[in-house]
Amino acid sequence: MPLMTFALFFAMSSAAIVLSQTLGGAQTNPLQRRRVVERGHLTGGLELKQLVTWQTSNAPGGRLPYATAHLAIETVGAHSRTLWQVDGDSEYLVDSIRVADLDGDGVPEITTLWWKDVSTGAALRVFHWDRGSHSFVELRFEDEPVGVNSYRLIPSSRSTRRLAVYVRSESGRTQRTVPAGEYELRGSILIRTRGGETVTAQGESGIEGLAVISPAKPGPTRQGEPDTAPYKTTLAVRGASDSREIRQLETGSDGRFRVVLPPGTYRIGPPARAGRFFPRAAEQTVTVVQGRFAHVTIEFDSGMR
Repeated sequence: MPLMTFALFFAMSSAAIVLSQTLGGAQTNPLQRRRVVERGHLTGGLELKQLVTWQTSNAPGGRLPYATAHLAIETVGAHSRTLWQVDGDSEYLVDSIRVADLDGDGVPEITTLWWKDVSTGAALRVFHWDRGSHSFVELRFEDEPVGVNSYRLIPSSRSTRRLAVYVRSESGRTQRTVPAGEYELRGSILIRTRGGETVTAQGESGIEGLAVISPAKPGPTRQGEPDTAPYKTTLAVRGASDSREIRQLETGSDGRFRVVLPPGTYRIGPPARAGRFFPRAAEQTVTVVQGRFAHVTIEFDSGMR
């Protein structure tokens, strides 16, 4: 059985454990002691484990701006030992810790926010159980959000969840929280599946994103093995109101694309063709605003079963 899997995690398939702190006035709070986020038994074993977080001081007085955040899983008992640990670089606080299964493989992910400065937002870090190394490893984002203010978990199906991420946006002297997109865990990558936009300094606007295909190969997929891959293909952009094709574009070998368009509402997807052929994908409707690139992910079905 996996060394690091909480039995408790399997009993919470419909809910996530949440620990969230209020950050108002965080820089004047005293240095935090070790806190137990959650504890439970290993699947198939009796050894109790707990998820803990704490801070160590880097300066006299233990004030938070000079502290380092830590997160670990350790055994419980007289001879406790650390099984897994991750430390902040210049982050003084790890917050909003949620434990939930994102991809429906029966093994939970640990999602966290790591804060350097409250005014600039946090780094969103997600850790996934790796069966090969018998440890949690940090997942990477297809399009990593920057300056995260908060996030929430949204059920995608009975067994999977996606991350809805929110970032800080400044307009003049006004600060507000805006959606940065939604992410789904596919294989070992968190892919942005909807929403979000990229601001450009030159005032250009358009659509950018990623084309992916799944299943990526025939036959059954082994647990923990990705079945989604970037897809090099042709896409067509159409007007949303009249379905007139405006232009075609090619995605790169990494599946990425970027097309400059004036503000308006468009549909983007594979070019029209007769018959029902694979690979195929549904069109997505996208609204483009001046000075921004809307982000989309086009998901192709390879037809492999």
